[in-house]
Formats: sequence, structure tokens, C-alpha cells
Amino acid sequence: MLDKKDCLLVVIDMQEKLTKVMLNLEKTTKNIRLLIEAAKEFDIPTIYTEQYPKGLGETIEPLKSLLENYNAKRFDKMSFSALKIDEIKNEIKKSGKKTIILTGIESHICVLSTAIDLKAEGYNVIIAKDAVTSRETDFYNTAMDFYNGYGISVIPSETLVFYWIEFAGTDSFKKLQKIILGKA
Repeated sequence: MLDKKDCLLVVIDMQEKLTKVMLNLEKTTKNIRLLIEAAKEFDIPTIYTEQYPKGLGETIEPLKSLLENYNAKRFDKMSFSALKIDEIKNEIKKSGKKTIILTGIESHICVLSTAIDLKAEGYNVIIAKDAVTSRETDFYNTAMDFYNGYGISVIPSETLVFYWIEFAGTDSFKKLQKIILGKA
């Protein structure tokens, strides 16, 4: 289920006005960055969404530059679930990937709605626990409880990255370990 050849990374709504009120934003952003860097390292396709960007702004830095530099596909949306937008749903389907890694905000709204719809479509859905957040701890915790009860996997970003790396001492290990340790 975690095979890097069968994964797609999705970054949901990490936008200027939304992020200002989120819990643990620095940690969440660091872990999303780690996943984007790992996705690039292992040729894992990445897409990202922006909810009503005219009103909520663009994806925050440094994520926006990373996503653009790595040619991640960007999609606007007005729906809470990304799968309600045909272009997004078709892009995911076209990727041929069966495991979708979700990151972003908010854990209990857009991430959760997208996870439910992906699961209903037959995808393996993984929530990168430390790469999603909400405005309130109760909202975040309720979302995590829901995911666990709904058969959606919840694991830390580092777990995903080390699973994809496979072996210590490799160039990929050295590169990504610097990000994990905050040295890059």
C-alpha cells in the first residue's frame, strides 16, 4: 500500500488566509515540504489545490515555489472535497496510482471530505498525520478518530519517507535526512 510506485501526493488548500489561523502551522508546513521533496526524489506525482484563491490567497511559501519548481499540477476548487472537481478527479484517475497521500488543511473539512470520496472510489487513502492541521485541537482530533474508524490510514510523514527511502546511507537518505533534521 505504501509502494512509492503506486502513490500520488495531494496538498490541499495551504493558502495564505487559511493558514493564519491554523494550529502547528510551522510543523505542518515542514512536514508537507518533506513529503514534497521526497515525492520529487522518488518521482511520485504531486498535485495541489487552492480553495477559492481569489478570496483566500495562493499557496504559502515555501510550498508554492517547491510545488511550482517540481511541476506539481495546481487546481482551483470551490467544493470542500477535491473529488467534486472533475479535473482533479480525472487527474488522479489518469495518474493510475492507487494510494493517495493527503496533506493540508483543514483536517476535518476539505481533507476529510476528499478522503471520504477517495475511499468511496476505491483508493487506498493515507493521511500524513503531522502534515495536516485544523483551527482547533478538537477538530483535528475528531478528524483523526474518524479516519481511524473509517479505514483510512493515519501515519507520520517521516514513516512514509523512510519507507520510500528503504535503506540508510543512500543519497536519498542523506538528502531527505537533512530536511528531517532541519539542516536543509
